[in-house]
Amino acid sequence: MSLKQFVGCLVIGASASVSFSSIAFAQSIATVVVNNSVQKVQTPTTASTTGIAYSQSGSGSLLQIYTAGFLFCGNPVGPNSDLITLQAAHEDQAFTPAHPWKFGAATDITSVSYAGNSLNVNRSASGVSWTTLVCNGVGSVGDMVSGLADGIFAGGFDSTTVTNYSNMVNWTPDPQLGFNWNQPDWSEVPVNACISTAEQPMAVVENTACAAVTGVRHDANQPTSNLRAGSMWTNSTESSKFTYVFRVDVRAGAQQASQSPTQISMPTQINESSTSGAETSSDGSGVIVKVVDAYDSTYLKGTGSYCLLGELPATLNSSVCSGHSPQSLNNGPLSFSFSVYPAPVGTGISSFYFAVVRDLNGLHSNTTTPVVGASVLVDAAALTLSPPADQFVGDDIVFGFVSDAGSGFPWMREP
Repeated sequence: MSLKQFVGCLVIGASASVSFSSIAFAQSIATVVVNNSVQKVQTPTTASTTGIAYSQSGSGSLLQIYTAGFLFCGNPVGPNSDLITLQAAHEDQAFTPAHPWKFGAATDITSVSYAGNSLNVNRSASGVSWTTLVCNGVGSVGDMVSGLADGIFAGGFDSTTVTNYSNMVNWTPDPQLGFNWNQPDWSEVPVNACISTAEQPMAVVENTACAAVTGVRHDANQPTSNLRAGSMWTNSTESSKFTYVFRVDVRAGAQQASQSPTQISMPTQINESSTSGAETSSDGSGVIVKVVDAYDSTYLKGTGSYCLLGELPATLNSSVCSGHSPQSLNNGPLSFSFSVYPAPVGTGISSFYFAVVRDLNGLHSNTTTPVVGASVLVDAAALTLSPPADQFVGDDIVFGFVSDAGSGFPWMREP
């Protein structure tokens, strides 16, 4: 069967039963586009594995895609169809043998097409065919080509460090501060990604809904405070555990003038399979978001626990969730959906921390490739509003490295 014939069958198979059992895509496919996320296809080193493969699995089917970058996908609300499962995959090929990553699966694929050398999932010539499937992605070194949901590029001749940080932090620095992303003073960067003030203005004001995941650290000079950071706060010093913390900021509806970054509302997990997306309205009411993570499965196991914290812990270790109702990771990636509603003036902000403790599985000696990543996915119904929710997507993914000191993608440490 030729590739074009196969894709024709696949499009039909998205709305009907799939009759063939297994087939691999041609290696000529260079990119895959899922919704608005564009990824280069990775050629895996694992034996008998191809960059893109489609196979029948029980009553449904599985579309597995290896990407050179990192693709986080999920269904914040219950999918309309679970006939085809999308499984993102990635190998850290800095190691021999390569380290495979573990991502959560997603469903609600309604169309797959092939154009040029690109495979398009839920996307046609007219644009995105929105379902409940939502994906966020970055390049192989955590690079963002644009911080905007519409993909508009910011021109210029800045360094890689400046370009990436500018696309990942929704903030316009005061030129009088002399701020420089090549040597960032994180005490000047807003910690809460969903609040804009005259002193700390957003580059893109998100008035339908805002969502972000970010790194955070304690300020060594002020032990009771915390700072925005380029990556997660991690601890790999314990013999059998790896612990990491990241911050989540969300807001539904337009920001009110009196909102304060210190107001915290802890979310309650919902069963996304019981939601329909009807909770999302034109004013941003009931926007549902989903927090997911992924990890290097050679280094980390799927087992462990997590908890939600209202404050950044004073120290980070495997006891971080003691007294905070830790929940099991269920032997896989983190998956946590919750609703955010506009509240009376002065509230309506939900800013909190995920603390995750995973069991160690092996070794990881590379400080420039991550061992874990997390992303926040916004209900697709809110993404199609006018104006859309989550217009700034550069702060939707954050990574953690094996060491909290001296680690990070190479561009993070460029002079």
